[in-house]
Amino acid sequence: MKKWLFLVGLTALLLHGAQDARAAAVEELFTKVKVTLNTSNPPSFRNTSNSTPSTSSSWRNKWLVISVEFTPVMPQRQRHFWIDDVTMNIRAVFNGQSDGRAQPILFTGTSEFWTIPLDNRKHIATMFVPPQILDRYLPSTGSASVVSTSGTFVMEVLFKDRAGTVIGTGFYGQRGMSDKDYAEYFSKLNAGAALTIPGAILPRNLTPWAYLDIDDFDFLKPAGGRAAEK
Repeated sequence: MKKWLFLVGLTALLLHGAQDARAAAVEELFTKVKVTLNTSNPPSFRNTSNSTPSTSSSWRNKWLVISVEFTPVMPQRQRHFWIDDVTMNIRAVFNGQSDGRAQPILFTGTSEFWTIPLDNRKHIATMFVPPQILDRYLPSTGSASVVSTSGTFVMEVLFKDRAGTVIGTGFYGQRGMSDKDYAEYFSKLNAGAALTIPGAILPRNLTPWAYLDIDDFDFLKPAGGRAAEK
């Protein structure tokens, strides 16, 4: 009888915790999402300098660095609250070329996190586009052949929980566009509207930055994520 009561109590506790998590997920748990772009040479392991930021207006031969700041919000009356299996999905659209003709190009990429504390503090996640991939799809001539901060890319960042619920959003791109404008643009972006290059945007742990300042970032799952467990 005591064992049965214990199981009933444990089930109720688990269901209560799940309800709290679902209720929190209705609102965006990840707030103040800010997306910025930069470029960098890869880290040099022959000296103490981790990397060399680019000062050139041309980013063609540099790694494209996408930095995403976000603040996980702690649910009310909760302490030491964590969320597991969060994914950060990025879509980046630009005017590129492939097979000798100009066309819109869509880069995509995903980072999978083991767990992230909801601590009301600023976090930073980074993803990268290798220079070889960038060079492959940028136009070879003209103004579009040079990557710049003046609007080469339009980007969408979505944080999702393990159920696929969006818990945070951020955008980057043209000045004067509101988040509503970005959301509408990406909602209408279908598979046929641009040449899609899946996986062109790499998570940090698949780049030369994988083991640099590792404790400054939320811990990523190994390459392949859940697929690697099967």
